[in-house]
Amino acid sequence: MCIRDRCMDQYEHIFSSTRIPGLDQDTLVKYDAADSRHIVVFSKGRIYRVQCYSKSTGRLLSPWELEATFNSIISDESVADPTEARIPVLTSIDRTEWARIRENHFVSHPINASPLEVIETAVFALSLDGPTPQVYSDEGKNYLCGDGTNRWSDKSFTVCIGEEGRGGIHVEHSFGDAPTVAHMLEYGNVADEKREFYGEDGNIRASPEDIRKSKQGTIRIYPPERLSFQVDSNLAHAIQKAHATHTAATADMDIHIEEFAKYGKRIAKGAKCSPDAWVQIAFQLAYFRDQGRFEQTYEASMTRLFRAGRTETIRSASNQSAAFVHAMQDPNTTPTERLALLRKASDRHTHYSHDAMTGKGVDRHLFAMYVVSAGKNIPSEFLNKVLSRKWKLSTSQVPTRQLVGQHPEGKTPSDEFRTSNGGFGPVADDGYGVLYCIWGEDRFFFTCSSKKSCPTTDSVRFGGAIAQALLDMETMCNTCLLYTSDAADEEDSVDLGGRRIIKKKKKKK
Repeated sequence: MCIRDRCMDQYEHIFSSTRIPGLDQDTLVKYDAADSRHIVVFSKGRIYRVQCYSKSTGRLLSPWELEATFNSIISDESVADPTEARIPVLTSIDRTEWARIRENHFVSHPINASPLEVIETAVFALSLDGPTPQVYSDEGKNYLCGDGTNRWSDKSFTVCIGEEGRGGIHVEHSFGDAPTVAHMLEYGNVADEKREFYGEDGNIRASPEDIRKSKQGTIRIYPPERLSFQVDSNLAHAIQKAHATHTAATADMDIHIEEFAKYGKRIAKGAKCSPDAWVQIAFQLAYFRDQGRFEQTYEASMTRLFRAGRTETIRSASNQSAAFVHAMQDPNTTPTERLALLRKASDRHTHYSHDAMTGKGVDRHLFAMYVVSAGKNIPSEFLNKVLSRKWKLSTSQVPTRQLVGQHPEGKTPSDEFRTSNGGFGPVADDGYGVLYCIWGEDRFFFTCSSKKSCPTTDSVRFGGAIAQALLDMETMCNTCLLYTSDAADEEDSVDLGGRRIIKKKKKKK
């Protein structure tokens, strides 16, 4: 195994970071630990400041100490002003408009400046939501959109916890990428798997230090601080307008989570294909069947082999993947011919993925050239045309396990925390967004998004098309008799989805 160092810059900005809106461009601000010693909590339209460190000793408060603070928030029966409760929705509107509102009604306001600073300097935000939707798709949409009162979209992330204890996370994208956030969340999952902080009754388990201080009477519970804003008629109008925009956009968002449990990455490996390439080629087949054409396709690749690296684009739609799709649609092609084309498409995808990861992609270079072109006022018809094309199919994979060897022994990814692992909206009004994860050995998750206002897209339909593409690819492998030397690596045979593929041995001369 080859292990390479990766840039850890994104991890520095997970906590205590906020995206500040600007008239021309936004600014990502990382606050000093001395100023960021608290979190903000959204609950039933109310906003609270919760102290996380002892003011006298500077130590991090224990989960047992913090539980009392959260319980007092949950039991608070005070009624929030409905307009003031919707202030968080302002972070979801046009950035220039939000920058003007922020400056005029918050930063320059003698009362509102202070609570805004509390929110923006917080370590992160926590939303204590109501009942968690019981359907995966509705749950995912809730984490993404909220209700206009409980997502401060400028914060690096907002942890969203429902009444039943099930939770998700709402992430601002400018500071980092999904695998980084998933890595952080996995630490929490491991702690939950080990029942590190709470007992079987769901209550926080007091540590020996908590018990000692409780007996000594030195426990200090910091009550939550309720934040209040002053809302005049102009600000109220802006909030109402923002909420109407948010409500319409949320209603237009079509999110469907497809859980495919017929098989997992084993089939792809048995066919000598990369699991990621297998899924991406299935996307091409599904999209062609859904739309009747091919479109340029975006897949995110990390570039953290470089300092401050973020992503590069893997252009998944290729001549090789198109040839495979056409073969799958042609009843006259044989399974053997189709599998040969699939492998060629997989090899091409793997090669391009490696190029993208190692700085040999094209899209970030083109974008840099565009920035120089605009900055130096040197028009480029070519760059304008290339960068104006929409990504009708935008995809990204989030890994499920990055903490190797830290999960409890015997636990598999399917035992607990089974989830689609994330999602995002479409980047084109008439396109699809698909976040996917390869969950363990036996399943895939696909979070498909589109806009209901588009007459040619449908997230449920596309999720079904992906599932059918995967089934057809499995059937192709199951019915393909391969008596070739590359049917297996070093073994005499390989199990390809229930069909045993025999490696033909050469006769001795």
